[in-house]
Amino acid sequence: MTILERFAKLDRLQKDKLFKIIVSSVILVVAALLIGYALLNNSHDTSEMTRQIAELPATVTNYAGEDIENPQLAQIRQIQHLLNTARPGMLWATGTAAVSLMLILVVWMGLGLVYPPLAAIAAGVYFLLRDSSFEVTGSIVVGLIILTLSFMVLLRAAGMLLSYSNPVLAIARNVLAEAIRMKISLVFIVMLFFVLAALPMLLNDEQTLSYRIQLFLKWASEFTFLFVGLLVVFFGAATVTYEQREKVIWQTMTKPVAAWQYLFGKWLGVVALAAILLTVSATGIFLFTEYLRNQPAVGEIDAYQAAEGESITQDRLILETRVLTSRESVRPSLPFSINDEVFDSALELQIQRERQSNASYNPNPAERQALKNKIFQDEVSEYLSIDPNAEKYEEFVFYGLGKAKAMNLPLTLRYKINAEGNRPDMFYILTFAFDDGTILPPRRTGLGFSHTMTISPEFINNNGQIRLQIINGQLLAAADGNFDVQTNMNTFTIPPDGLEISYSVGGYRANFVRVFVVLWVKLAMLGMLAVWASTFASFPVACLIAGGLFFIGESAGFVQDALPGWGKTNVHGDPSLYRTVIYYAADWISSVFKVYNDLRPTSRLSEGEMLSWGSVSRGVFTLGGFASLFYLSGVVIFRRRQLAIYSGQ
Repeated sequence: MTILERFAKLDRLQKDKLFKIIVSSVILVVAALLIGYALLNNSHDTSEMTRQIAELPATVTNYAGEDIENPQLAQIRQIQHLLNTARPGMLWATGTAAVSLMLILVVWMGLGLVYPPLAAIAAGVYFLLRDSSFEVTGSIVVGLIILTLSFMVLLRAAGMLLSYSNPVLAIARNVLAEAIRMKISLVFIVMLFFVLAALPMLLNDEQTLSYRIQLFLKWASEFTFLFVGLLVVFFGAATVTYEQREKVIWQTMTKPVAAWQYLFGKWLGVVALAAILLTVSATGIFLFTEYLRNQPAVGEIDAYQAAEGESITQDRLILETRVLTSRESVRPSLPFSINDEVFDSALELQIQRERQSNASYNPNPAERQALKNKIFQDEVSEYLSIDPNAEKYEEFVFYGLGKAKAMNLPLTLRYKINAEGNRPDMFYILTFAFDDGTILPPRRTGLGFSHTMTISPEFINNNGQIRLQIINGQLLAAADGNFDVQTNMNTFTIPPDGLEISYSVGGYRANFVRVFVVLWVKLAMLGMLAVWASTFASFPVACLIAGGLFFIGESAGFVQDALPGWGKTNVHGDPSLYRTVIYYAADWISSVFKVYNDLRPTSRLSEGEMLSWGSVSRGVFTLGGFASLFYLSGVVIFRRRQLAIYSGQ
């Protein structure tokens, strides 16, 4: 029997229905056993913490001699909660499920004897190179192979799902086939997979685990959205305009295919391609994040095991409470507003002082607003600065914590102070006091970077507020029973984002799913923009229109922040029609994209902020409405198009 005959026999075997059923059954049984084992070992041992909670006294005596809740209990409960939600077996369960799904798809595509050897070759390449000077190159190559194979499997699976006899599905299936034939789409797909495969190699093992994971989540999700977004713009425009230019569309439109079916099929194919790429990328990002999560943090002897005498390290606490979580945050409210009359009076006083040296001084409205903003910011800086001699402390009020009180989960207080150029060898002593009389032990605080501590929800009053005093020093008991403050040498300043109370409302995994759902919805609207633009414009112009709107949507927040500085007058203070038109046009356009910009899915993911299903629903409804309008207008335009005489130029 020749080699070709043997290959033909193997091909008939892998396409045999009985072979597919048997192999799929074996895969499912093995996967069920592995997933079951992973889920049974999906929790950390918290018995030691339960013992500590039982042995620790419920109350302790504070500086004033009053009985208060033991602060150590809040931290131990939070650590116990973090360990219970970490789920170390999730990595193996998710990985096993993903690999099993891919293997079953491969088997039912009739390629059960083709893809496994390719995967084995990739594994062999990695093991051959992992201990050599080409380890990084080998890891990138293996990552590229895995991502490419996963993409090809899902692409063929999507083609099978779209194989039913229907004009819309037939057009969408043809779009997916074009995706691996067109150079313009292959360029972005290769770039995306290369970046995702190389990004883990750029992480520095000497950095904290929390920083590495946050950096990876941020860049991996943003690069994925960027490359897939550009692919959707260029490929979405090319799939329509190229057919018109090459007159291939004549063969389609002479069949019983309506304009709405043609455009909807093109859009469906584009968003299906985006969904495949997002699925492959998201799975890779999630699995590598879980892998990193189960690595030892700074100060740990093993993952989640701090050195003897410590319950949790600072690195692990930051990772689990600020990165790999889904939290809501509250910052202190200012006791004043820029609209207060005191700032108007201060502005007029400053103008009068300037006129004493320059009688012709007459600032225009934009300059007056800039001066007022500076006065306000100076007052904010003064409020956030604590002088050790004059005031010694400052009180901050956090509103909107009623939900946290109802959940009765420990809170995380994050704070950062700046002083003396943030010298790394300097430390300040801070004391935190609450309005119920509780005074926490003094904390030795480094300068210029964030610190976190766990506080009890008992500090939240019935109005959902926490009143917190930060003392520039430590309290010392005097002989007469009163307290004196041993202050630090200099004033320190809290940056505007340097004080925050947050609490967990869920795990990061559900947030991860919601983030990528929002990314796909954004890409779906972007795909409709590209298809809509290609109904009346050539390829370059369609890309310019869709890409321009993509850029406007992503920069809408920046435009809104920059508009006050642009103003409506020229440098002489005279009204300017040119600036006024641009001002209102930019304001209106950026306001239209406000919902698009406010979602901030990638930032929320890397910063551990909650992206609720309510926000997702509002985003889907708004973006879906815009996409529908573009689709309807595109159908009207396309039906009026003279395709028979269109040259594509």
